[in-house]
Amino acid sequence: MNDISINIKEEFFKVWLEKELLPNFENWVYESMELKEKLNPNSYYELLSINYKKENAHSELKKIIEKQISQSEVEKWKIKRDLLKAKSRIGNYSKSIRNFYTLYCKGYDFMENLAFDYGLSLECPYKYYRTETFEQLTKAQKQILINDCYPDIINEIDRVLNWIQSEKIILTGKTNEFGKLEYIDNRSELEKDNYKEKKKTLEKGKWWEFWK
Repeated sequence: MNDISINIKEEFFKVWLEKELLPNFENWVYESMELKEKLNPNSYYELLSINYKKENAHSELKKIIEKQISQSEVEKWKIKRDLLKAKSRIGNYSKSIRNFYTLYCKGYDFMENLAFDYGLSLECPYKYYRTETFEQLTKAQKQILINDCYPDIINEIDRVLNWIQSEKIILTGKTNEFGKLEYIDNRSELEKDNYKEKKKTLEKGKWWEFWK
């Protein structure tokens, strides 16, 4: 794995996730002097040689990117992007909040508070408006639910960001035999217990109200 700059990694991360960014990425490959100087010559030539208009160009590009950044780094970048978008309320940040619940269901138990206290209320708004999905809500209803997340959600986001930054939570980018996302948990027992207490509260009735 090469030691490339964070600027280059950012460009790799973005196009890894969003196929529609291929034209912008192609222009950047041709124009970036930093990429030419920092990337090893073989990898740089591979990026120049791709026909970015081919149907399978994105898949081909991802294979090249895999040689430069680890799946663990990609996973960390993805989750930090959602956390920071929700914290700063930029872009489609309501989708990021909803994704907290999805990530919990996929195996990230450390996101329990963000998932149940915020993500689930948007993902399954039946308790509030008797509709099954966020998309079925009116624009005004959506905004009310989103606004209700703030400012409390920010403290939870900062807590999770701190765990990731300090490597108390290390994302591996791998899945286990059951298809669940894996991570290394270096949190203290006290930090874990705080989440367990939240879970007990949910199990006493709050959680089930979503399905009445």
